[in-house]
Amino acid sequence: MKLTQYIPVLAVALLAVTGCKKSFDDMNKNENKPISVPASLLLNGILYNMYEGPSGMKERWCQYYCCNYDYYGNNRYDFGAGDNNYITLKNVVKMQEEANKGGAAELNPYAALAKFFKAYFFTKMSLAMGDMPMAEALLGAKNLTPVYDAQKNVFLQSLQLLDSANTDLGKLIAANDATLDGDFYYDNKLTKWQKLVNTYRLRLLIHLSKRTDDADLNVKQQFATILSNKLKYPLMEDASDNLQFTYVHPTNDYPMSPDNFGFDALRYNMSATYVDLLTQLKDPRVFVTAEPAAALVSAGKSPASHDAYVGASPGEDIGAMYIKANGGQYSLINRRHFYETYTAEPSIQIGFAEMCFNIAEAINRGWVSSGPLGTAEDHYKAGIKTSLAFYNIPENGTFDAFFLKSGSPGSANVVYDKYAITANFNTYYTQTAVAYAGNNATGLTQILNQRYLALFRHSGLESYFTYRRTGVPNFTTGPGTGNSARIALRFQYPSSEKTANTINYNQALKNQFSGNDDINGVMWIIK
Repeated sequence: MKLTQYIPVLAVALLAVTGCKKSFDDMNKNENKPISVPASLLLNGILYNMYEGPSGMKERWCQYYCCNYDYYGNNRYDFGAGDNNYITLKNVVKMQEEANKGGAAELNPYAALAKFFKAYFFTKMSLAMGDMPMAEALLGAKNLTPVYDAQKNVFLQSLQLLDSANTDLGKLIAANDATLDGDFYYDNKLTKWQKLVNTYRLRLLIHLSKRTDDADLNVKQQFATILSNKLKYPLMEDASDNLQFTYVHPTNDYPMSPDNFGFDALRYNMSATYVDLLTQLKDPRVFVTAEPAAALVSAGKSPASHDAYVGASPGEDIGAMYIKANGGQYSLINRRHFYETYTAEPSIQIGFAEMCFNIAEAINRGWVSSGPLGTAEDHYKAGIKTSLAFYNIPENGTFDAFFLKSGSPGSANVVYDKYAITANFNTYYTQTAVAYAGNNATGLTQILNQRYLALFRHSGLESYFTYRRTGVPNFTTGPGTGNSARIALRFQYPSSEKTANTINYNQALKNQFSGNDDINGVMWIIK
């Protein structure tokens, strides 16, 4: 991408006064303005930029949730530009520089994590938009018009970066390096970061499931190599290894809280894509994440019955959805669980449950014969159990569910109906629709469905990317989703590219989408 705007103002100022006398430079120094930033502070900002929370368009594009009031938004797939993470990537480079200025050895935690961050942000943008500037993208004034790397090369370079990051972290851990600071995710524990690096690498390889024929990427062998050597490539072992953002009041509140309940609690409702899957599977998670449709409860349905929960099709006309939602025909998000406090639940960015389903998918596809937990079914079960445990649903026992009756969450006047739900994993799992059908197409669909349920409100666009790759679960369309009732396949490039990096921008479009920045264009990774 064009990086002119990312050159620090200080650097521009220095260039402007190159010919001035040194005394003039000295006179214009601002002693109160730092010219160096600690690597730990830069790391803290980079980590925050990794965070993706719920309650935005990304959640709607994953069809977990719907907006029913056009003043607050819509459910349309009229994609604009994808996320531009180049400012963060410039800070990654700066973090490395500052660590070296501070006297760090060539091999240091900041340099090792920089490799992960580069792989993370470049592939994140590429998954959204396609080909991306990478090799020439972070050269600053040396190259203000970087060429676009083909999507294949973005992934090839990123997978190599992750492999190198794993090696570096292994050496640092062996040397008991404890110089990392500023890490609010893992409290500066390099062992956790090494597990994350390899877990994320598995995610990228799964994203490449349509490109297993590419000899350069060698997707199947890379996946098998990681699983076959736990000592060299440690992976997440349980949910305690999750990369997750934990909310803290009052500095970082959950996107839904008692403060905004009155503004938006009724402006959104559950999506049928998510709720219908839960109710079809008689899944207990629906009692935690959603509320029964009020009109059905008034008509005699038990709030403890799955058939009291109804989601709206994202394709429904938003005006019609508003009338039905306000008439109690659709389930709302569970307002006690999400609005009662300022901290609700952590937002998982990369998690153990997802990893389990990714490994199960790889085994199902025949890439490997087994994983750390055993068979595809073993990983599939572990992923389900981990997701249930996230909501404090016991494997065998009862838990309380709540339905807002009156008042506002967090206030003294709030009243909830409470009802006991019986949960039994073995009973749940014996259902034909849930019990793993084997390493076949049906089994793969089961894995993908459960992966989708586990990622509710987590991991940004991950469920959208998985739908785009597999068609699972079935996303619905209609007047409410726009784009001629199509699910858009990509985001456009930032508009600045048209004028700031015109030649390379146009060439990238020509190489991929017949010269058009087309949201329905099919990028290389899903062909």
